[in-house]
Amino acid sequence: MPQRPPQAVPYVLASPGYLAGGGDWEHLTELLLHGHGWRNVSTIDQHTALASPDGRLHVILNRRADWTWTLHATTPDGQDWAVLLGAHLPVEYITAMVNALLQPPPTGDRAVLDPLRAGGWTEQATSPGASAVSPDGLVHFTEEPAHPSAPRPWRAACTVNGYRWWTATFSTRTPPGIVTAFTRSLASDDPLPRMAIGTPLYGCGPYTRLTPTPHTYEDEQALLKARIADVRSRRVTGPGTATPPPNPIGRTPATRTR
Repeated sequence: MPQRPPQAVPYVLASPGYLAGGGDWEHLTELLLHGHGWRNVSTIDQHTALASPDGRLHVILNRRADWTWTLHATTPDGQDWAVLLGAHLPVEYITAMVNALLQPPPTGDRAVLDPLRAGGWTEQATSPGASAVSPDGLVHFTEEPAHPSAPRPWRAACTVNGYRWWTATFSTRTPPGIVTAFTRSLASDDPLPRMAIGTPLYGCGPYTRLTPTPHTYEDEQALLKARIADVRSRRVTGPGTATPPPNPIGRTPATRTR
């Protein structure tokens, strides 16, 4: 039986977003390549490695390791930091972190737990560092132990019925703005559009809310092209704020769904 073209595949809106699945990796990679002018520095077929024009920032998608992501950066003073992101973490969350990475550092650090507090997450006082858990109890966000003189790394995990769907680990030198972009995504009530086929994730049905959406493959193609054009325009007219997150009901073509 011939496969249906992507235009014919219906979409749904899935919430909470952290149970929506990974989505399409081109949502981010095409924007970096054709919008921000990053370079493809991949050396093997099993991963996609992109580098910023100055070579200090890297976004890597390792398809050999179950579609995991790595964000890596070298600061002007030569210090490295990295974020390791597991499969099934929404690509929209990763895009939000990359957008924060491309912005100038904020003048003041915002507490990374603030978005979670505002989103009704519960803080826990039993761990050595700060910790918060989602209202449904499926996601834990925790400050990990570290050397007393070093900032503590953060770690998040989404577990449903004993199955670990994704993890996110931030090294000690990860800028607070990057971590806050992640917690802001976690706390967001915006549903994420996904192909109806494969949604919800296995075992997540009792915890996932799905609603139909009229958006189509063509709509998502147009959205991606518009975002790329917007970023190109900003590069020509001068530095400014990073491209805002995509419309919560839009996404790039569904060539790969995790």
